[in-house]
Amino acid sequence: MNKYQLSYTLTFIEEKNRIYNWLNGEYVEFEDLEHPFFKIVKNKLQNFEKFSYQNSYDDFEWLLQKKFIVKEQKEIYQLIKENVVENNSNKYLQLILLPVQMACNFACVYCYEDKNQTSRMKNKQLNILYNFVKKQENLENLQIEWFGGEPMLNLKFILDFSKKIQKFSKIKNINYQGSMTTNAYYLCKDNFLKLYNVGIRSFQITLDGTEETHNKLRPLSNGNPTFKTIINNLIDISNLKNLHFNITIRINFNHNSDIDNFIEYVKKINFSFDKRFSFIFRPIKTNWNNKDNNVYCKSQPSYLQKQHMQKAIENNLLSGDYMLYQDIGSCSCYASKENSLVIYPDMSIRKCTVALDDEVNIVGYINDNSELIKNKNWNLWLLNTNSIHNKQECKQCAFNPQCLSSSCPLKFIKNFEISCPTYVYSLEDISNEIINFLEVKN
Repeated sequence: MNKYQLSYTLTFIEEKNRIYNWLNGEYVEFEDLEHPFFKIVKNKLQNFEKFSYQNSYDDFEWLLQKKFIVKEQKEIYQLIKENVVENNSNKYLQLILLPVQMACNFACVYCYEDKNQTSRMKNKQLNILYNFVKKQENLENLQIEWFGGEPMLNLKFILDFSKKIQKFSKIKNINYQGSMTTNAYYLCKDNFLKLYNVGIRSFQITLDGTEETHNKLRPLSNGNPTFKTIINNLIDISNLKNLHFNITIRINFNHNSDIDNFIEYVKKINFSFDKRFSFIFRPIKTNWNNKDNNVYCKSQPSYLQKQHMQKAIENNLLSGDYMLYQDIGSCSCYASKENSLVIYPDMSIRKCTVALDDEVNIVGYINDNSELIKNKNWNLWLLNTNSIHNKQECKQCAFNPQCLSSSCPLKFIKNFEISCPTYVYSLEDISNEIINFLEVKN
C-alpha cells in the first residue's frame, strides 16, 4: 500500500487548529479534532496511509491535490523549480526605471541616496527603452516600476513612455502593470488620474508616523513640512470611487516613534478603511547612510514591527504585508531574477535598489540599438534552480517556497551568506494573521 508524507511547506497553528501551506496559500481549519488529518499533523506523523473521513470522503484527495500531502518531498521541490524557471523566462519582464536617477524634492534624514542628481530620462531614453521592450520575444507579462529619488520630478517622461507601453501592450495582448514608489507630495488628484489612465495603478507611499515625527524625518529640501500635503492628496484619491488601484502606505519607525497616536489619527481619515489602501511598518535601518542622525531603530526592530502591525490590525487597518504571500518566490528578492532590471538615465543597469552605486551592482547597460550588454557581475546575482535549496535547512523550511533561499542576494555576494528573512522566526503567528486577512478579504 502507498505511503504518504506531510508536505514540508506546512505551518501548524495549534492554538487555532489551523494549517497553512506556504506553497500555494491554501489553508484548513479543523472543527472536528478527531479528523484523521488533524491527528497526523498534531502527532507529526510521516509515512501514513490513505485515510477516509466519515463526513467527507474526498478530504484526502483534496489535501493531496493542494499539496498538504505528498508521496515524496521531491514533488514540492520540482514544483518550485518549475515555477522559478517559468518566472525567469522571457515571458516576463520587470523594468525598474529611475527617470531622475536619485534626485528628490525631499531631504529625508535617513536617506541613502544622492538627491542632487541632475540626470533625466528624455526622448532618447524613451525610444531606447521602448524598442528594448518591443524586441523581447514571447513577452506575455510586463511590469514597469517607477523609482527614485522622486520619479514624479520627471512626470512628463513617465506619462509619455507609459502611454506608448500601454498602447503596445494592448496591441500585442501583453499583461501590462505599472507601479510607482513616490513620496506623494506631487500626487494630487489630477496627477493621480493621469498616471492611472496610462496604467499605473499601484503605489507605495511613506508616512513616517505622526505629523510632528514625519515632518522631522521627511521634510522638503528647503526644510518645509510635507505631512499635510500627502494626507490631503490621499484623501482626494480615496474620494475617487469606482477606480481599482492599490496604495501601500509604508511607515518607517524607530524606537521613539509614537505609532499608537499615528494609528489613532489615521483611522479617523476616510482612506484608512478603504480596502484599496494598506499599511506596512518598517524599522529605520542603521546601514542606510553614514550620517550620525540618531534616527535608526536601536532596539528590537522585529518585535516592534510585529507589535505595530498587530495594533494596526486590531484597529481594522489592512495589512500590506499579507498581500505579499500570493505566489511562489514572493519573498525572493527581485534582484535575483534574470528578467528584472534597474535602469538609470544613462541606460546603465543595476540589480538592487538599495546598493545602487555599489560596483558589484552594476551589471551592464542597454546600448543605442536597444541591446542588453551584460558584464562580469551579471551572473553573480542570478537565482538558479540549483541554489533554491542551497542549505540543508532550506529543504525542511516551510517558508522556502517564498524566499527560495534568495531573500538578499547582495549579502550572499558580499559574505557568501544565505540570509534568512525575519519572517521565518514567527511563521505560526504570521500564517495565522494571513488566514485572518484572507477571511476578511473574501
